[in-house]
Amino acid sequence: MQKIMLIVFALMLCSVSTVSANEDKLTPSGIPYTELKDRVDEYVAQYIGTSTAGGNVLIMKDGEIFMSSSYGYANIENQIKVTPDTVLEWGSVTKLLVWTSVMQLVEQGKLELNEDIRTYLPDGFLTNLQYTTPITMLNLMHHNAGWEDKYIDLFYKSAHEIKPLEEMLHITMPYQVHKPGSIVAYSNYGVSLAAFIVEQLSEQPFYEYVNEHIFSILNMNDTSIHPSQQDNLSIATKREAVFGYRGNEGELSVSKNGHIFIGLYPAGSAMGTIGDLAKFMMALMPADGESSPLFQNNRTLDEMLTTSDFYDNGYPRNAHGFWEGLYAVGVLGHAGNTDSFSSNFIFSKENKLGLIIMTNQQNEVALSYGLPTLLFGEYSPSNQHQAMPHVQNHEGKYYWARQPYNGFAKLYGALSTLNIKVTESNSLNAFGVMYEQIAPLLYKSTDDSNDFLHVTLNNGQVEKISTLTSDLLPVSESSTIFKLLSILAITFSILYTVITLLISFIQSINNRKNKVPPIILKKWETLLLLANLITVVNVTTLFYRALNYTPYAALKLHLWINYAYIIIVAVCIVALLLGWRQITLTRGQKIRYTLSCVSGLLMVILIFGWELYI
Repeated sequence: MQKIMLIVFALMLCSVSTVSANEDKLTPSGIPYTELKDRVDEYVAQYIGTSTAGGNVLIMKDGEIFMSSSYGYANIENQIKVTPDTVLEWGSVTKLLVWTSVMQLVEQGKLELNEDIRTYLPDGFLTNLQYTTPITMLNLMHHNAGWEDKYIDLFYKSAHEIKPLEEMLHITMPYQVHKPGSIVAYSNYGVSLAAFIVEQLSEQPFYEYVNEHIFSILNMNDTSIHPSQQDNLSIATKREAVFGYRGNEGELSVSKNGHIFIGLYPAGSAMGTIGDLAKFMMALMPADGESSPLFQNNRTLDEMLTTSDFYDNGYPRNAHGFWEGLYAVGVLGHAGNTDSFSSNFIFSKENKLGLIIMTNQQNEVALSYGLPTLLFGEYSPSNQHQAMPHVQNHEGKYYWARQPYNGFAKLYGALSTLNIKVTESNSLNAFGVMYEQIAPLLYKSTDDSNDFLHVTLNNGQVEKISTLTSDLLPVSESSTIFKLLSILAITFSILYTVITLLISFIQSINNRKNKVPPIILKKWETLLLLANLITVVNVTTLFYRALNYTPYAALKLHLWINYAYIIIVAVCIVALLLGWRQITLTRGQKIRYTLSCVSGLLMVILIFGWELYI
């Protein structure tokens, strides 16, 4: 009997070992590793040459490169293919270098994550703070220090326009619009400020610190982080051979500029080969029993990769700057986008499994977000039989917490209002994408992007809806009314100005033929209306140039023109009112001149309301 029991026990152990071994041969998504490369190639083939110009894909398993494949073209026009040696931009994956540097200083006792960052900054450095609540390094890591976003002076067309990091931080300093810790709004400024703190504590430029304490240690010889690649001139040369692309199927075209430079460079300026980036990932997932070369002790690495921020519903959101995604297994990482490049850097420390995607495609989605789902599997809540709250009160208009709140650029935010609509009892349509409620107040996109919405309620009403990197906030009724009135005002002013100028032009031709002397009031009215028209063109040019990476210093000309316009409107209105008393006017003329004055006044109000001034 004893022998039989021993045999049964041995068989059970063999069965468990076999099951475990079979599980190890499958990805978290259930794909056999023997089939993984073919599945990746098959998936990528659907998009290369259509929605995606080219790219590199690398999968790491147990500290080794499992597969590395290149697809498409680095330069379509000259038929230069992407290879493992192609230099591609990291984009915001660069931010992980900042957080790694910060944790190195934490390990050395030079920095405390919960200390007010003003302790490490020059006196009076931060000038646009609204709240007395301290801002900590954790706030910078979690992107909830409360800052608005700034679009101007983020990208430059010329490397000569880039200033040292400290100066760039002063040029781009945003206003604090939320209390620290209350709202997540992705902030390039916050990350760059953290890099400047590294500069202050290490007493060397951030790019030098990264080269010495990360790149050199990991033998990342084919990577640069300097804003103009002056720390690795061979990378600068190789980068010029690569084009970034934008457009949809059948419409791939050269990007606005072959090479765009990033002023706040710690937030997104790194570039290099995918093999070099894999060395960084390998250092974040050392093999069992081995130490990461990035830290003196693996405890620091473990701390860095431990959840430090949660959604309001308790789901993990951020681990000291590493975003936490929801898949079949827990993952950490960061995606990145520049003017014409997209990337994703994502890994499961539990499974020792990592994925890197690098493309030369603007806002690339299919590979960057589809491949992680293919590898790591879709998230399913542990309890799939929970009662779901009704979604009707989730419907409404929302705006991104990450947007400009001050200056003329806040008009961009006004144009990005989002409508969330209920489509079924358990589904929402947001940003044109369908989301299904899979757990109470948790929505998952039904497409391949694996995007989630976390809803926070306050007294039954939506307080905010959280995506991975930014919260969405309900649009207030007063804001909606102001936007509507602004649209009506500018529409009236433009239409009235154009129509009236055309009528005046026709009348002036007839008056010349009939030798009718011009009325002085008409001259003032014409000047006012021409000023209206010139200002519309001026403001349109302002936004066009801003979208094409013109520095704020060069945009000031347009704002000064708006000041001149305000003076012209004031002079014209005064002249019309004075002339009104001296000349007998018909009722129609009085209405016309009144409307002309109103058109000018409305545009002046809009200039002040939308802060189209310095």
